Amino acid sequence: EALMYLPRIGPEETRIGVSIPVPEPWAGEISAARISYGDEYAEMIPPHITLVGPTAVRIKDIPAVIVALDNACDQIPKFQVSLNGTGTFRPISPVSFVNVDQGAAECQNLAAQVTRGLLAQTQRFPYHAHVTLAHGVPELMLDQAEADFAHLNARFSADALWLYRHHDDGVWRKLCKFELRG
Repeated sequence: EALMYLPRIGPEETRIGVSIPVPEPWAGEISAARISYGDEYAEMIPPHITLVGPTAVRIKDIPAVIVALDNACDQIPKFQVSLNGTGTFRPISPVSFVNVDQGAAECQNLAAQVTRGLLAQTQRFPYHAHVTLAHGVPELMLDQAEADFAHLNARFSADALWLYRHHDDGVWRKLCKFELRG
């Protein structure tokens, strides 16, 4: 069974992540679909485009992380995102996703901007902007997810990013919002 990669944390650490949320109506549609595919993460992780994956930080460093993210947002203007078509990370990872079409380069740039300093890390995989549809489910469900969303055409403005904190119950909760102001 494939489990989401979560870095180990010590007693004075927590896990955080940074992403661009997918707005309604698409967020609800994607969440409902993930639940229907049997994805155990569907109710713990809102639909999003990851900028900084799960990262261990010292709890006392969260204020500095907030300042760094806020400063990065001074450099990055709002941009348009379109979600079109589907793909997969199989066979490397059991994930089906919606492609970020328009806005992928901006997401990559934003990810590079925010993974500095306290959030600098060795990437497990090259950055690829996407919205997960199914993770760690049987092949048939991964195929179904790709088929179900093959014709999705969602467009929205990426005007903010969110810092999330991973709680002991496995749920990622919003901690702080940062408006893109560049």
